[in-house]
Amino acid sequence: MQQTEQTETAPRQAGDPWGGWFEVIAALLLGLATLASAWSGYQSSLWGGIQTFRLAEAEAVGRKAGGKAIYATQLRAIDAVLFERYASAVSEKNNQLAEFLFKRFRPEMKVAVEAWLALKPLKNSSAPLTPFTMVEYSVAVEKDAQKLQEEEGKKFNEARTANETSDTYLLLTVLYGIVLFLGGIAAAFEKQRLRVVIIVLTTVTMSVATIAMAFLPLAQE
Repeated sequence: MQQTEQTETAPRQAGDPWGGWFEVIAALLLGLATLASAWSGYQSSLWGGIQTFRLAEAEAVGRKAGGKAIYATQLRAIDAVLFERYASAVSEKNNQLAEFLFKRFRPEMKVAVEAWLALKPLKNSSAPLTPFTMVEYSVAVEKDAQKLQEEEGKKFNEARTANETSDTYLLLTVLYGIVLFLGGIAAAFEKQRLRVVIIVLTTVTMSVATIAMAFLPLAQE
């Protein structure tokens, strides 16, 4: 009986001397593809979470920026109303009212008005019509709103990058799925040439996916 088994096994080994190696390579590729696919899926989920958090942060910063911008607009309106009354008091030579209004200018507005008055606008035709076009005039809250808007844009860019990275990792899981499929069916074919073609295709797909994953950033959160 042992002789019969040896007789049946010998021709199969002689006809396919590389069969054992193909099985080892296929098993190695399947194992690596399984681990790499799991890791890619894990990274994809982490980057998806980062995207969600960045979008939430961007929306929160955007609300703050909107509030600051509205407040800055209100301050500009107050400055305009006070300056209009101040200009009227000066033209009417109502010094008491003019001084009263001048003291109630915002510090930034007061600096701009002082610089504007130094140009003697009533006599100097080249002077600006109002202090609002002066370099000295500014609204600090408006600058804060601009900074918050820049931060909001940064958060949105980070969210977009996280989304792209998550999608790329998800694509790699598809490639590793192809590796698993090809590696699984390689042993089903008896022709050595066909098996070689499948193993080579599997190896190439595995290599491309692994090289691409090596250049992807890792989630740190």
